[in-house]
Amino acid sequence: MTDTAGLTRHANAPRRLVFRTTTPDHPDAAPLLADLEREYDARYGEDLGEPASVELARWPAEDFVAPRGAFVLLHEDDRLVAGGAFKPYDDDTVELKRIWTAPEHRGRGLAALVVAELEAEARRRGFRRVYLTTGPRQPEAVRLYRRAGYTPLYDTARPAEEVGIHPFEKLLGPAPAPDDGDDDTATTALDAASRAALDRPVLPLRHPVRWVAAALVLVLLLNLVETLFTNEQWGWPAVGRWLFSPAILTGLQLTLVATALSAVISFAGGVVVAIARLSRNPVLAGLAWGYVWLFRSVPLILVLVFLYNLGSLYPTIGIGIPFGPQLEVPTTNLLSDLAIGVAALSLSEIAYASEIVRAGVLAVDHGQQEAAQALGLSRRRQFVRVVLPQALRSIVPAFVNQVVGLLKASSLLFYVSLLDLFGVVQNLSSTYPTDIIPLLVVATIWYLALTSAVSVVQYHVERWTARGSVRTLPPTPWQRVRAAIRRAAPLARATPPASIDDRTVS
Repeated sequence: MTDTAGLTRHANAPRRLVFRTTTPDHPDAAPLLADLEREYDARYGEDLGEPASVELARWPAEDFVAPRGAFVLLHEDDRLVAGGAFKPYDDDTVELKRIWTAPEHRGRGLAALVVAELEAEARRRGFRRVYLTTGPRQPEAVRLYRRAGYTPLYDTARPAEEVGIHPFEKLLGPAPAPDDGDDDTATTALDAASRAALDRPVLPLRHPVRWVAAALVLVLLLNLVETLFTNEQWGWPAVGRWLFSPAILTGLQLTLVATALSAVISFAGGVVVAIARLSRNPVLAGLAWGYVWLFRSVPLILVLVFLYNLGSLYPTIGIGIPFGPQLEVPTTNLLSDLAIGVAALSLSEIAYASEIVRAGVLAVDHGQQEAAQALGLSRRRQFVRVVLPQALRSIVPAFVNQVVGLLKASSLLFYVSLLDLFGVVQNLSSTYPTDIIPLLVVATIWYLALTSAVSVVQYHVERWTARGSVRTLPPTPWQRVRAAIRRAAPLARATPPASIDDRTVS
């Protein structure tokens, strides 16, 4: 692709848009195909049953080469900004493929320019119709084709996901008479207003107040960081000495065990209590409501103290006929301290977990349950296979927040003689009074680390439960980093090498 005219220009000179015809296997087309593959995978994932690379390699490169097809790249001052292609569909029809705009150049009408160029080329070759398809999760493509005059070949009143593949067609008029005086100028369908809009740069909206607020927050944060490292009272050498000490790690292990057991028990119990509250049986619904009312009203520390002194209140617990024969079990030393702590945490958390589960179940559209009933499913299968999986999208974020609260509430186990992380720190503080602040910092660091780990699990569980409910899953942090690296790398570093044809957009 040789086009040396106007490579050097002044800052105020107009930008130069050049169409260059190439082939799909040419190195110049690699950025276009790579970004299309990334975007298809991000939008559809495994929903199509195959990776995007399979679709991009479905047709041979010969289908996109004259006289059968065309593959064009749009350069702006030798930087690749857009592109597209067509291949033969039948004797009178071409099919548009690979319509693409560089992410940093979207919103300028470049895709419309590519479509117009492909239509003009198809018209020059004697084709009379254009056909194309797009996916259900590409609303911007649907808008582009409808604005360009394409007729939808599907019911536009149906939801996009229900339609699936969106086909379009457009009839082409006769080819214009050749103009011998302007052989190198592309005959596009854009009018003067479209070209003026194309040359107008897209300016981002300015937010001066936002930047001022960000600067103030950054200054305050830097001052806080400065005090952390300049104030010797924090005792960072002692923090490093205590952070991985055996006593601290033993307390940390107890915190993890108590939190994990309580989280599992509270979620399972919350599901049971929620089902009871939603039950049509007034006895079950009333008992479930009373349970939630009681344990949401009583502070956790009181539940712990009551269970810890259960032996004094009830020396024995009997199960049998009321006011009749009883099977009695002594309560003294019946449960270990860890079992008492886990039981107290679980009893309190079940009340909150049941409300979270109940809210998630009520958030599911009632039509889903009606559809399950119409299929003849039993009530148990309706709940397990239809309602609960959809309710998890609402339940998971709220319940993980409860787990974080449960992690911090486990520090109350210290008051019933359980040396969890906080209890070990309290004991060591009384033994080493000069290290009180460093020990508190150690506890803070470990609680921050545990909460961060729970948040990471929450993020991935939310992505898993959101499948099928959103058109495009939000990118992971690693995907955001990769996307930023791609945007930083120039799409075209220099004038591309020789290709088949160059055409300048006037």
